[in-house]
Parts: sequence; structure tokens; C-alpha cells
Amino acid sequence: MYKVMIYLENDAMEDCLNLIEAANIIADKKEEYKVYGVGINIDKDKCDKKLDYLINIKDDILKYDIMSVSTYIKNIDNEYNFDAILINANDTGRMIGPRVAMALKTGIVADVTELQVEDDQLIMIRPAFDGKIMAGITCDKNKTIISSIRGGIFKYNNENNKETTIINYVTKEDKKENTKKLRVVSSTQKSNSDDIRDSNFLISFGGGVNSDLDKIYDLADMCGAKVSASRRAVDNRYANRSIQVGQSGKTVSPKVYIALGIYGSIQHIEGIKNVETIISVNTDSKSAICSLSDITVHGDAIEFVEKLKTKIELERNQKISNKSK
Repeated sequence: MYKVMIYLENDAMEDCLNLIEAANIIADKKEEYKVYGVGINIDKDKCDKKLDYLINIKDDILKYDIMSVSTYIKNIDNEYNFDAILINANDTGRMIGPRVAMALKTGIVADVTELQVEDDQLIMIRPAFDGKIMAGITCDKNKTIISSIRGGIFKYNNENNKETTIINYVTKEDKKENTKKLRVVSSTQKSNSDDIRDSNFLISFGGGVNSDLDKIYDLADMCGAKVSASRRAVDNRYANRSIQVGQSGKTVSPKVYIALGIYGSIQHIEGIKNVETIISVNTDSKSAICSLSDITVHGDAIEFVEKLKTKIELERNQKISNKSK
């Protein structure tokens, strides 16, 4: 029996459950496999009929008590002997993964963006050398595979056809491993997320745009979109790395993606491979992104933005005029 474990977090449940698709790829050619979810005080309704087993850790530890969480995962693995452990590559996962790997005396492949299976050998693909190349990494078949996978890479098809068995896990105290738990000293309310991965509409600019950026942000406000950028724009310090799209940035999957002055390197294309509709605006009609776009506009990006803003304002004024009659 092949066993794949997914670490679950209540506030990142969608990304975590999307790892079920990664588990299916890893174990697809196995005669029989089961997918386990492991997490702390997990909302069972979100996982019902999606996992084969939910191991729910009942404890008052905090999600950012990384040492305690890692110890739990290690103890659970010692009991269930997982063949693969998948972790969401967010801030929490990037801290938990290496600790678990060290505890289990195995390696970890971090920030995976693609999975392939060839001749029963799993190949985990991730960006290397600051995103300049893609590296295919294999692991010792006799050791547990541990991988952190970027959000937005895989999409679970939401098939609800499994009978999920709930296991409420309570570990035995081990004085050698017992550590003092963290406690909350103070807290502040987090503002609404501006993560570009949450947007269904992105307006992204690249190295071909180096002025009048305020007009792009104005257009985004008018359209209910968020602004993102290519790596070249970030390297030129026209945008913050938090809104970078690509292998060394974020993988996005909006319904509409407007690419302004973006050439479309492999690094960038990998970050938008799940986009439904791509509209590219570029003075170079032979740019790589143009061949992938659903709509290509040959021209200056800022001129396009100005004309689109004018068009939207005219239509809005027309609607207001019609309502007042």
C-alpha cells in the first residue's frame, strides 16, 4: 500500500487540498494508494469525501509553533510510514518541511512547480539558479519523499467520491522531544489579502513599461483588477517582488491576464500556464507571449491603457446618462 501524506492548514485549505492532484500524479501507477491529510484542529467538513484518511491532531498548539508541528508530523510518520509527504510551499510550509526532513533523515525538494513520473521514478521539477533554469530532481526510492509545492500549480477536480475516515490523533508525551509551547503575547488584525494569486483579473506590466505606472494602477481600479509584474520589471525596481509573476515569483491562474510590455520568457510563461484568457500588448508582435495570447494588440502599452480607460469612462457616463432619463 502506497501512502501519501498532505499537511493541512485551515487558513490555506484550498491550496492544501489542491495537493491531492499532486498525490494522484505521484501514485498514479501504483496498484493501490491512499491519501492522508494531517493537520491541527482541522475543519473536517472541508475535507470530507476528498481524502481517504484525515488525521486530526487535537491540541491547542499554534500553527506557527513550527517545532511542535514538526514533531507531530515526525511521530505520525513513524506510526504510519508514509511514502511521500507533500507540504504547501507557503511561509509555514517552508519552515516545517526542512525540520521534518531532518527528523526523518531524508532530503526535501522545495518549491516544486511540476511533477513527472518516468519508469516508476518520480521527477520533481523546480526553478534553480534564481529561475534561470529548471532542475529535475529524483529521490532515493527507499526513503520518504518530501516536497513543498507552490500554490496554484495543481488544481484538484473536487471529486467527492471517497469515504473519509477521521482519526483523532493524540500523541504520547516524550520527555526528550517535549518542548515548551508558544503562547500569544499580542496580536493585530491582518488586513485584507492583496495576494495577486487571489485575483480573477490581473493587469501585469514588464520591462517594456518604465513610466506612467500610475495609469496602470488607475486602470486596475476601474476594472476591479490587481496589478502584477514580470521579473524584469521587479529587477528594474518598478515593482515589488510580492507582485512578481513567474517561476521565481508567483504562479497565478486568473480568468483574464493583460500583459503589458512583457516579452514572455519561459520563467514568466510558467507562472501563467493556468490562465484562461491572455491579452498581450506589445510593440514587438514576435514576442514569445504573443504566440500564446488569445488576443494580441500590436502597439504601445501605455497608449493602450489610456484608450481603454477613456473607453470605460465613456461607457460609464453613458450608463449614468441613460439612467437619469
